[in-house]
Amino acid sequence: MDYFDEANHCYNVKEYEKALKFYKKAIENKTYEACSYYNSAVCCIKLKEYQRGIELLKSAISLKVDSKYFFNLAYCYAMIKNNKKALVYFNTAWSLDNNDDECEKAINLIIKGLPKHP
Repeated sequence: MDYFDEANHCYNVKEYEKALKFYKKAIENKTYEACSYYNSAVCCIKLKEYQRGIELLKSAISLKVDSKYFFNLAYCYAMIKNNKKALVYFNTAWSLDNNDDECEKAINLIIKGLPKHP
């Protein structure tokens, strides 16, 4: 059985918990390991399990540097209201792909929401 393909199928039909189980098997088998961690994190984001997503994204990043990995890591931090880390990772994502308008928008949204110092 190709666990990665099965996980992707489950993800596509919005069976995120089931997809997570197959991605875990893919990771154990070292099949598309970085992508399996990343896709697992996206499942967690869909399930609003941001802390779990953070750990999975850090594992993905340890294997592969990719702007979308950092973008989603930043998103998770933004969702748990850690704007400092969100800004760091949105900026990292943007530095890797400065054509990503979504990074710039996210950075500006966070900055607008920060308290002003006199």
